[in-house]
Amino acid sequence: MDKLSITEITLDCVPKQPFRSKHGELLFCHSGHIRIYINQHVYELNSGSAVMIFPEQIVLYCEADKQLELTSISFSKEFLHDLFYSFPSDKVSFLREHNCCSFREEEHTLMQHYLELLKLKLADNQNFYHTEQIVLCARMILYEIVEKAERIYSATQPTTACWQLKDRFVSIVEKDIRRFRSVDYYADHLCVTVRHLSKVIKQTMGYSAKQWIDNYAILEMKVALQSATLSVQEVAWMFHFPDPSTFSRYFKKHTRYSPSEYRNALCLMTKTE
Repeated sequence: MDKLSITEITLDCVPKQPFRSKHGELLFCHSGHIRIYINQHVYELNSGSAVMIFPEQIVLYCEADKQLELTSISFSKEFLHDLFYSFPSDKVSFLREHNCCSFREEEHTLMQHYLELLKLKLADNQNFYHTEQIVLCARMILYEIVEKAERIYSATQPTTACWQLKDRFVSIVEKDIRRFRSVDYYADHLCVTVRHLSKVIKQTMGYSAKQWIDNYAILEMKVALQSATLSVQEVAWMFHFPDPSTFSRYFKKHTRYSPSEYRNALCLMTKTE
């Protein structure tokens, strides 16, 4: 992939399995509907909505309809560094946690104008300031998304102690999930009781803390099992299980099939596509 590329996505192009993003991506929905899981957060995209995906996040596309039309702006980690250079650090942190927004009709039209301008600048590769202009165009789009997301967040989910605790919980789970899958560990790390943490996560995310931890762990495991270079035993060690059989029982409990069965199903799906 070049530093930045723009592609159009329809139902036929939507990946069917979870994957770890190797690059950053901005998705704009022009028509139809799709549900996207990003690190186990659920986002509903309809016409006029947008979402930001960061490198290394796990993405799963679900329930896309036939009318789906997305524009994807994909950019490398190097371009992301250029994009966020001099960008306020608090805005970057905010965008990681609140990376989805919806635009009204006139706002969506403006975003489409930005996209067309970005496409024109991408094609103008003889321009002496080609890279600088592309960065500025992409940064304008990013500021529009952050501004809209901040308005939505301040109007519907004010920054309270509960939401701050939820954000900290999610951040620690994403970092430590390969070693720890107990609510006790995360409650101790956050200096709260298990009961309080479970109550807050249920209120803010709709799942119990244990459910969210397990769902995110399974998502990570599915991505690891897609690697042809890792054996089931190596994946078990990666997630600090004492042996493959314990890993297999955990995986089957939450998915109803074993790691090997999951891999076999993936192979069959690949052959039929």
